[in-house]
Amino acid sequence: MDLRQNIFKAHNLKLPPLENAAQDKGLSPLSWTDYFETQRTVSVSDTQFNVYASGLSNSGPIFLLHHGAGHSGLTFGLASKHIFNSDPSNFTVVAPDFRDHGATFGENQGNLSLEQMVDDVINLFAALFPDNSRDVVIVGHSMGGAVAAHTAASKRIRRVVGLVLIDIVEGSAMDSLSAIPVFINARPKSFASLENAIAWHIESDAIQNVESARLSVPSLLVSHDKSNSWTWRTQLLPTERFWKSWYSGLSKTFTSAPTAKLLILAGTDRLDKDLLIAQMQGKFQLELLPAAGHTIQEDMPDRVGELIVSFWKRNQPLNIPVRRINPPS
Repeated sequence: MDLRQNIFKAHNLKLPPLENAAQDKGLSPLSWTDYFETQRTVSVSDTQFNVYASGLSNSGPIFLLHHGAGHSGLTFGLASKHIFNSDPSNFTVVAPDFRDHGATFGENQGNLSLEQMVDDVINLFAALFPDNSRDVVIVGHSMGGAVAAHTAASKRIRRVVGLVLIDIVEGSAMDSLSAIPVFINARPKSFASLENAIAWHIESDAIQNVESARLSVPSLLVSHDKSNSWTWRTQLLPTERFWKSWYSGLSKTFTSAPTAKLLILAGTDRLDKDLLIAQMQGKFQLELLPAAGHTIQEDMPDRVGELIVSFWKRNQPLNIPVRRINPPS
């Protein structure tokens, strides 16, 4: 199976060389402040989690967004802005950086086991929302989808009314595992500037939306002053020992999660047998966005935000007024 077709919806593994990436096309980095109300550090156990959020003081539903491996909370920047702006006096949106990603740091950062990441999400949520009594919609992209599904299935977060997975299917993910190192090794090892890195992501079709690339890509890199270059913040190859456990059994975990479920994919070819059967049985809502690549929430953020809000509204309990009938006198 072609990795770029499966992961980045491209035609082959050949990536544009670094020297062809434009240095200056108006691709300067964008600040998180235009997309979230606040950025804060939340200490949980051995880790200081970086969290982007909007509407933390609101009393309505909480949309908890989980990014994929090698990404950051800013991958949801544009989509989360759309979600929050749908009801800014009511909605809360939270997009943390996972351990060993983005601006999150601490001890034991190399432990990206599924169990550890699920614990991280649950403990982080408890720190942000102690004694929560609000509805929660858990959203996850790629590897973050596996974390989201297992978090919802654990029932350790109260009032989870919805689970949304974005472009992650057990069958295609497992089939792609052997090809992922090829893609990782084909990427540039460093960039001369952040603009150069942003241009490369756009030209390689990793991210189709220029605005989203300008926001999210800088958080994927760290600066090396001595060499005057930028390298990848998260080293993915050392996490290879966890990859199979992230996705094994995901279809069953997703379809059996005790909540409403939405699966957003870039194409039907990503559905495996278990999901096809469950979808025909009406166990989850399926939405296809074939114009997008793997990072659907970046390529089509407004549409993804719209789907998530509509999904939450559709699964609200009906409040049917009871008509009181007076007995005849």
